[in-house]
Amino acid sequence: MTTATSVAFRPGRALLALSLSVAVVLLGSTILNVALPQMQKALGAGATGQQWILNAYTLTFAGFLLVAGNAGDRFGLKRLLVWGTAGFALTTAIAGCLDSVAWVIVMRALTGVAAATIMPTSLAAILRIFPAENRARAITIWAAASGLSLSLGPLLGGVMLSAGLWWGSVLELVAAFAVLALLATIFWVPEVAGSGSGDLRVQPVAGSLAGISLLVYGVIHVNEGGWVTAGTLVPLMAGIVVLLGLVVTEIRHHEPLVDIALFRHPSFTIAATALTLGSFVVFGYLYVDTFYLQEERGFSPLQTGLLLLPLSAGLVLGAPLSRRLSQRMGARFALAMGLGLMAVAFVGMVGLGAHTNVTWFMLEAFVLQFGFALVLSPGMTLASSSVPPQRAGAGSALLNTLRQLGSALGVAVLGSILWSHFAGGMDARLANVPAGVREAASSSLTSALATGNRAALQAAGPSFLGAMHTVSLVAAGVSAVAVMATVFLGMGSRSRVPQQPTAEAARELVWTGR
Repeated sequence: MTTATSVAFRPGRALLALSLSVAVVLLGSTILNVALPQMQKALGAGATGQQWILNAYTLTFAGFLLVAGNAGDRFGLKRLLVWGTAGFALTTAIAGCLDSVAWVIVMRALTGVAAATIMPTSLAAILRIFPAENRARAITIWAAASGLSLSLGPLLGGVMLSAGLWWGSVLELVAAFAVLALLATIFWVPEVAGSGSGDLRVQPVAGSLAGISLLVYGVIHVNEGGWVTAGTLVPLMAGIVVLLGLVVTEIRHHEPLVDIALFRHPSFTIAATALTLGSFVVFGYLYVDTFYLQEERGFSPLQTGLLLLPLSAGLVLGAPLSRRLSQRMGARFALAMGLGLMAVAFVGMVGLGAHTNVTWFMLEAFVLQFGFALVLSPGMTLASSSVPPQRAGAGSALLNTLRQLGSALGVAVLGSILWSHFAGGMDARLANVPAGVREAASSSLTSALATGNRAALQAAGPSFLGAMHTVSLVAAGVSAVAVMATVFLGMGSRSRVPQQPTAEAARELVWTGR
């Protein structure tokens, strides 16, 4: 194992720099949610464009996680972290100044590549520069920073937009934090030499990016052509074929970057299923609720951020409880309880209407994130407990790639269900309205409200709420399926989280921020 070349360093400052780095990455993944309505007005970003702006970041993030660890070994951890953070700050700042949806998508994709180098590298630096007796505490602080930044994104974005700034100001704020993280890394993080080796294979990265992108493209195309059209089915089938080809190729490789053999371990399969489906519904939830709060209810971006604060409270209270619950009842029990609470929260969303007391919304938001907190740490620990030490890196890469895939598909699938059902409701309610008005009003809630047509304005609210309730029930069903998988997969095995996790298991605990 390589160690830090700096003999004397200040652990507190180094940890602050590394925590700030990962917090910036996750802040960049959620802060744009509250800006989506403004982006539609300023850039003409419709439902499809909005989903790609969010997913471009997630897709490249997922694809390049596969090689980020090897790149750190080859080039050195601090060097990769510095260059990755610099690239993140630059691409984020540029994206906030653009006035083209296509170019924003391109910049967000490049930002995702940079983000993929930051998250695993900052963790690896902690594992190498902190002694064993201080490592667990450092990992806990790192993970807390990442989780908190995920929930605070909508609030900080709301503050910027409510101050009258343009939509891109939220990205400029993230870029400013990234510059701070870069300076802190340069001056406070010691040098950590790489091994000079590491197989930087391009094929699995290209295959995963192509396959996942085709899947997401097919799902998002539903907004334009429906589910049973060539534009939807062809990319979906092509994506499946590409991913299957990747699986076959990696199975035959002597050092697979995508280690499919890990799914032979029931505990890994259970944890991967729970975490992927949990990310699927949570990120779909954040996308849908932005429109409910800002467009349907008329709350400002700042009010929206404040109403989403229960997400942070649920995470803060649920994370420590998940550990104790796993130790007493087993990781499977904690996963099943967390996913069950998430299903309950989504069922509760069906009760949300145009004039529902916001206390009800805040309660179901708290329950949702509290349930997800019960899934995160036990899921990571359960997965790591079943992975042989020599495969820990491959297990971490595969698990986090699946989580990013779940996040991207959550926005794509649940977003497509939302807008396709919304369009159906608007078409039924506006049968006697001129075709041009009907077509414009059916594309999204923001577009319907912008038409100024009285019939469209009256139909928009009920159509959106009906579509949102459908999405809520679908998400509840997905959560219920995850519960069943957690309970019944690999019935012959029972895993408990160890009281004192090994270093390899502790490594997996930190992937609880997204």
